[in-house]
Amino acid sequence: MNNRFTPPLTGSFRLGVFDTSVLTSDVVSALGRGEPSSILAGMQHGTLRGFIPHYVWAEVPRVLADRKREGGAFDFRTAEELWWREYIPLLHVVPTTGLPMTPAADKIAHEDLSDIGAAQLTGLIGPVVLLAEDRDLIRHGIAAKDWRKVRAGLGKLGGAEAKVRVNITLTLHAGRGAARLGRLAWAYPVVTTVVAAAFGIGMHGLRGRLRPEAQAAWKEAGKTLAMVFGTPFVEHEKYEAAWNEVEYGAPGVDLLSKVARTLACSPQPLTRTAILEKLSPPLAEPHRRQMDGLGRLLHRFPAFHQAGPGRWQLGRSNVQVSPPAGP
Repeated sequence: MNNRFTPPLTGSFRLGVFDTSVLTSDVVSALGRGEPSSILAGMQHGTLRGFIPHYVWAEVPRVLADRKREGGAFDFRTAEELWWREYIPLLHVVPTTGLPMTPAADKIAHEDLSDIGAAQLTGLIGPVVLLAEDRDLIRHGIAAKDWRKVRAGLGKLGGAEAKVRVNITLTLHAGRGAARLGRLAWAYPVVTTVVAAAFGIGMHGLRGRLRPEAQAAWKEAGKTLAMVFGTPFVEHEKYEAAWNEVEYGAPGVDLLSKVARTLACSPQPLTRTAILEKLSPPLAEPHRRQMDGLGRLLHRFPAFHQAGPGRWQLGRSNVQVSPPAGP
């Protein structure tokens, strides 16, 4: 496995929040197959950006150890190493201390205090998919009902996106008009019409020079090309719609939620100026006052992390620890 990262094809990430139970199961599953799970592969290739409440960071190794003691058929040291080496560099660890109690989080607080952080984080950056095994989170409609099914769909989504990349790359190298075709193809996922139109333009130039049987052959070739080229786009639209169906929440209207989601969806940390530029509609205050207010907000909540001088992100990434000493 490796941590190669490819920028997302759409320019945005699908946001996922994970609890301890799902991640431990995913680590064991990936260990058994010897290859990245759909969750890990999605984060590596830009299909997914993953977030975890801060306590999950330390809980996963502890729960892995518990599962091993209970008879789990996996090598604990290898599983723990996989967690720190492959998952942690890609996950954003978000301290949930001080985050507002959403209605869903308030309900969860009366049933299981250990799940409040996941509910708070999910409510903060919604719409987002929460993958969890906890029955309370599922019963209240916060988490997806069947996280394994969602994970399988994420794998298919990643596969379709990989094919789309190939098709667009091929068209970009096919000729001067291909770049326009590639942009249209992504803007309109059901791309058969786009390809057919492009093929029709070519046929128009050949009209009168081909015999009827040759025209028929070219028309059949155009249909085949449209199917081969267009199918990945159609599949991508289908699997992304399935992902969107299990998203929870809606974009918050308060400044905290807007800033958190803006940072969650940004491919790189942002300055305060860049954050303000992305907020829509712009705040009706003088720029200096906006900058000062945003600075106070970012420093107030531990969920925000200054990844570099003046550059902010949601949560800390690559939160590593030294490997445990051998016996």
